[in-house]
Amino acid sequence: MASERDTRVKVHALLDTGKTPTEISRLLGKDNIERKRGSGSKAKVDLQVIKKALEAEPLKSMRAHAKDMGISHTTISLVRVERPLLTERIKAVHLQRCQALLNNLKSATAGRVIIFSDEKTWTVDPVRNRRNDRYLSFGKIDKSARTLTTTKHPASAMSLGFVASNGIAAPLIWFPTGFRLKAADYIKGEFPDGNVVFQHPAHTALTAQNWLKKHVERQPLDYAFWPHVQSKACTLRHANVEAMKASVNEHWTSMSKEYITKTCQAFRRRLEAIVIADGGYIDD
Repeated sequence: MASERDTRVKVHALLDTGKTPTEISRLLGKDNIERKRGSGSKAKVDLQVIKKALEAEPLKSMRAHAKDMGISHTTISLVRVERPLLTERIKAVHLQRCQALLNNLKSATAGRVIIFSDEKTWTVDPVRNRRNDRYLSFGKIDKSARTLTTTKHPASAMSLGFVASNGIAAPLIWFPTGFRLKAADYIKGEFPDGNVVFQHPAHTALTAQNWLKKHVERQPLDYAFWPHVQSKACTLRHANVEAMKASVNEHWTSMSKEYITKTCQAFRRRLEAIVIADGGYIDD
């Protein structure tokens, strides 16, 4: 008896010759050449279970729902990801710099601390993550849950954050107008023995910051710490800048030492992933 696969091959070949389904049925001695009911792959999840979970927690991210159910997030959600344009020249630069950083990390002395820093502007307006923040509706809902209002020029303030690979996060520094902080002053005060590397995003302009071994392509503050704090501190509109600062400071200082250490350790893995990708995109 011919296998199911052999039958499918014959059906495709006869269809290509212009035979009708009725003619193919007669030639192959089959009553029906349609796919048998129930012959496809079986559903791996119960749609009703997913629906109940979404109804119970409509603000929970799809990725978190998928993790709780033990399935891939792509099973219940397919998201278009926005990414920066990487030309061949940019990829070559990424590859070169990440390789240099990895070589530097491999030759580092034991116990060396890497300090990561970055600035961020915060506003009093609420923030939503287009990729993860949703309100899943199965009926009529309040209009306030359907819209996110923003102001044209919200009050804002800029902060400077320092995190170290040993799990320490320095208190956020909020910039008054015209204030400037030198990295050297901070390092001397916090790490007097000098066994540190100061890591800051490099800028293209040589006058601003010459490209050095401390250039970063995957900043822990960008890929983890800022989004982590923002997702907790900026879900609601703040009455004023001081209230916004208080909320951000609260969630910044609540980060555990273990979380900071593990996140900083991912820095090296991300560099290795970029090298494997020849300077191209990596999956977060």
